[in-house]
Amino acid sequence: MKKNINKILIAGKKIRKEWILCFLLGIGLIVACQGALEEGNPFGPSNSNIVIAQSSPQINKRGTQNFTAIGGTLPLSWSLSATTIGAIDAGTGVFTATAAPNQVAGTATVTVVDAVGDTDTATITVLPNLLVITPGSSTQLGTALAEEFTVAGAENVVATITRDAGGDTSYTLPTVPAPAANVVTVNFTDPDYCLNPKNQSFTINITNTENGDVGSVVLTVVPAVVKLCP
Repeated sequence: MKKNINKILIAGKKIRKEWILCFLLGIGLIVACQGALEEGNPFGPSNSNIVIAQSSPQINKRGTQNFTAIGGTLPLSWSLSATTIGAIDAGTGVFTATAAPNQVAGTATVTVVDAVGDTDTATITVLPNLLVITPGSSTQLGTALAEEFTVAGAENVVATITRDAGGDTSYTLPTVPAPAANVVTVNFTDPDYCLNPKNQSFTINITNTENGDVGSVVLTVVPAVVKLCP
C-alpha cells in the first residue's frame, strides 16, 4: 500500500515539474516573440496584415487623394514610384498632383510599409486634360491633299491616325509626318470615285508629350470628282 502511495506521489511531482517547465518555456517564447516584433516582423514582410483601402483611384490634375491603410502596425510610411506626377506625404498618405505649370498626367505606384515591415501597394492615376485643337473636325475635298490641325498651348506633340469603322480599306490611309511644334499635318490623296465612291473618315489622336494631355479630331475626305464609271 505504501509503495503505491509513493508511486503516486512521485508521479505527481513529475507532472508538476513538467507543467512548470512548459509554463516557463511558454513565457520564454512570448518574450522572444515580443522582442522580435519590436525589432521587425520575424517572418519577413507580408501584405496580408495591411491593405490600402483605395486600390486604384483616379484624380484630375492639381487634385489630391488621401490614402488610408486597414490593419498594420503604426507608424506607417508612404512612398511613390514616380514623383513627376505628384508627391505623397510619407506620414499621412496624402497624395498631391503636381501643380501648374508642370502638371503631368500619368500613373504611379503607392507603397505603404508598417512598423514591422508588412507592406501593400496601390496605383494612383492623374488624368490628362483635353487638348484644344483647331479645327475640331474637318471635311476636305480630295484635291486639297492636306489638312493642318493646331494644338493650343503645346510645344511638342505626337499624332496617330486610324480609319473609322466602315471605312473603305482600298483607300490609302493618310499619313501624319512628325508634327512641327504644335501643328499636325495630315496628307491624303483624292479618292477615286469609281473605286472609292464614299466619303472616307479618319480619327487623328494627338498627345502633348510634355504633360500627357490628349485630344482627337475627325478628318473626312470627300471624292472631288464625280464621273461616270465603266
